[in-house]
Amino acid sequence: MIKLLNTIDNLNIIQGFLTETKKRISEGVDITFTRKASSELEEIMLGYDINENDIENAILNLTPENYYRGVDPSGGADFNVCAFRVFVGSDDVEIYLKYGLEVNGLQILIFSNHIPNFPMSQPFKN
Repeated sequence: MIKLLNTIDNLNIIQGFLTETKKRISEGVDITFTRKASSELEEIMLGYDINENDIENAILNLTPENYYRGVDPSGGADFNVCAFRVFVGSDDVEIYLKYGLEVNGLQILIFSNHIPNFPMSQPFKN
C-alpha cells in the first residue's frame, strides 16, 4: 500500500474516502469482515472489552489524522483500501484498521483489525 504525503490534494482524497464510508454506513450498508479480520477481532475480544460495534464506531469517528497509509488515487482497483491507527472500545485499545470500499458497488470490507506490531506514523496528524 502506498502512503500519501501530507498535501491538500491528498487530504481531500482521504476525506473523500471517509465521507463515502460514512455515507454508505448511514444508508444501511453492512460492514463485512474477511475471515482474517474476524479471526483478529476474536483474538482481541479475548483480552479486551471490544466487539464489532466498536469497530463500526471507530470507523464512523475516523478523521484524516488517523490515516496511516493507503488509497490509490489512480482509481484502477476494485477496492479503495486504506489503513488507520485508531483506538477502540472501552479499553481504548490501539489497533491497525485496514478496510476497503468497493469502487463499483457498495461493499465495506474489513481486511484487518489487530493490535499493531510496530509504531504507526500518521502523516496528517498535527
